[in-house]
Amino acid sequence: MNLKSFALVGLLAAVPALLQAQTVTYSLPRTTIVVEVDAVQETFYAGPYARFASKYLGIDVEQHDATRVALQEIRILSRLEADPAARYSVDIRGGEDRFMALSSQGLVSFQDKVEAGDYVWRFDPQARYDFASERVTAPTRTELRTVWKEVQTDTAMVQVPVEESYEVEKTLEMKAQEAAKMVLKAREERFNITIGNTDATYSGEALGAAIKELERVEKEYLRLFVGRTLRRPLKESFDIIPQPGTKKYLAFRLSDADGIVTEGSAMPYYLEVTPESVVEGGGARDAKNAVRYRIPAPCLVTLTADGHALAKARIPVFQLGAESTAPLK
Repeated sequence: MNLKSFALVGLLAAVPALLQAQTVTYSLPRTTIVVEVDAVQETFYAGPYARFASKYLGIDVEQHDATRVALQEIRILSRLEADPAARYSVDIRGGEDRFMALSSQGLVSFQDKVEAGDYVWRFDPQARYDFASERVTAPTRTELRTVWKEVQTDTAMVQVPVEESYEVEKTLEMKAQEAAKMVLKAREERFNITIGNTDATYSGEALGAAIKELERVEKEYLRLFVGRTLRRPLKESFDIIPQPGTKKYLAFRLSDADGIVTEGSAMPYYLEVTPESVVEGGGARDAKNAVRYRIPAPCLVTLTADGHALAKARIPVFQLGAESTAPLK
């Protein structure tokens, strides 16, 4: 028998075995810790007439813009996914039940790639407030001035006084004084209506409507002195994949100006992952007709800031545990 004939016979003999093989590709699982953060950013905008509040209203108000972020809720969750660095293949023919038992317990995964999950891209710019849109006072005022004009009479040219009106742009203090007068007037009118010290008679719904309108006017003008605060919710999620030999991870930073971020010099929040015990595996890693699997390590996960623990959770982390093998036949 020549060499070609020998190779052909060998190939034909191997065909039934190839057809009967049940090779599957699987991955070992790994744990991703998810930190979900809810916060509220409050931005204060000082009123344009803030520096005149003490002079005309007798109150002290903040005169500078300011922004602060306050945490509302922190959640520590876990997600199981396939480890792309630990992919294997095995012929499970004759050991399907044992392989499926390992898979149903989450010790191996059929996934061929990491599930990305849902990503939401947001452009959420910083809030702004423009007091110029609240034109509760006119920007100019009309003034009268006397000018002398020459007038032709029957005998001669004479100068006579003539009044002319013209528009003058108000200064910031003029506008503040006008707004303060409206605040005080609204308060006085409301007080007079409440005690019945008015020529008009209010009763029932008319009384409530009149007081409500005066309150609206007062708040509208008073806001130009005391300013306004805008609030916007912030919600972010951070994925952290624990690695052997590393205990502390930067989860996120909290910045008054930028909100919830991961870079910069703002207040850092750390995630500490501490295995509670050492998990030991078994079996030969190179055993034939065996499937590899991971035994997770129970870990205490703690979120800290400035040395203080803010949240804790007990989470099994697969990649910090041990690998073992289970024979299929």
